[in-house]
Amino acid sequence: MFLITGAGGYIGRHLTRALREQGAAVRGLDIRADALAPLAALGAETVVADAGDAAAVRAALAGVAVVYHLAGSALGFPAEIARANVAGAQAVATACTTHLSLKALVYAGSGALYPSGPGWLDETTPPAPTFHYARAKYEAERVLLAAHARHGLPVLVARIAGVYGPASPAMMVEQVRHGRFPLIGGGRGYASNIHIDDTVAALLAMPERGRPGQIYNLADDTPVPIAEFYGQIARLLGAPPPPALAPAVGRALVWAIGTLSRLRRRPMPLPVDLVDMAAVSHRMTNRRMRDELGVTPRYPSYREGLPVALGLAPAR
Repeated sequence: MFLITGAGGYIGRHLTRALREQGAAVRGLDIRADALAPLAALGAETVVADAGDAAAVRAALAGVAVVYHLAGSALGFPAEIARANVAGAQAVATACTTHLSLKALVYAGSGALYPSGPGWLDETTPPAPTFHYARAKYEAERVLLAAHARHGLPVLVARIAGVYGPASPAMMVEQVRHGRFPLIGGGRGYASNIHIDDTVAALLAMPERGRPGQIYNLADDTPVPIAEFYGQIARLLGAPPPPALAPAVGRALVWAIGTLSRLRRRPMPLPVDLVDMAAVSHRMTNRRMRDELGVTPRYPSYREGLPVALGLAPAR
């Protein structure tokens, strides 16, 4: 039995489908009941619960051999980001520490915690998180690796690049199609990406071939300037090139939306870190994913992956 927290998210849905196609039993846990409905249709058992509730996670561990901890979010105000990521990791670590039959706990971390710059980033590069979401992902990773060191919890960390694929929210397809997706600062920095199919392949390989306590970058072979990635989406859609937006204007917009959300007592619909997130430049190496997990990207770059993601070419 596999337990997936945050199973109703983009990666969770694809991972559930892949496991069910292999005939595996899957239990999906998510705080949103509506997000779990497609997983139930795949034959997965579903649990509506908060991954930050250690008792709920402990109950969901019955009969489980492998946990994929995918729950977390970049959205909301700083305290909400910390709770979604750090409190969730603490609860999962607490629940799993006493689950002696656990074979692997795979954590979906993020490459956002790496320092910004022109060089290549491997798993030995010291993290240097500069915004709320990156700091929360780093702290969550530290919590889980500490549980590995202290209690022998079989933790494996996937530092995942930007995930794209069919219906991926990160691609902002409709906004790009209508010329409404601005590139903050012109999108000059590099981003590492990975197609959802390659993400799932690597996640599936981690419990079998990965080493507990180890970190694995999940990324394709070809980091690309952000402007080029979204520019290619626009070209494939026959849309105008995405416009540039000055960082100062972006900060003002995020502040205005955040203020309005607070006044209306509604969730913040954007990351408070949006401008800072857009300012980093990351080039992640995937050598350990290739050599240790045995995963070679089916889509080595956005050039092969984007046409498939947009439904303009068959899957490989």
